[in-house]
Amino acid sequence: MHAAAASSMSENIAAANPEKEMLRLCSVRCPHMNQITLEDTLLSLQRNQFVIEIPEEPRIKAARAVE
Repeated sequence: MHAAAASSMSENIAAANPEKEMLRLCSVRCPHMNQITLEDTLLSLQRNQFVIEIPEEPRIKAARAVE
């Protein structure tokens, strides 16, 4: 079983992985997540604008959850 917090993200993950059982932790859309657009995400990636550092242990666990 896998857990996803953001409702729109969990819907995308569930659709891409129909063979996996998903535990949805959020039933309400976060107002802050609604401010993120694809255009802003693309610009951020192109400009290498924001650095997110994730410690190795949780990074490995997160990667395993979607494999």
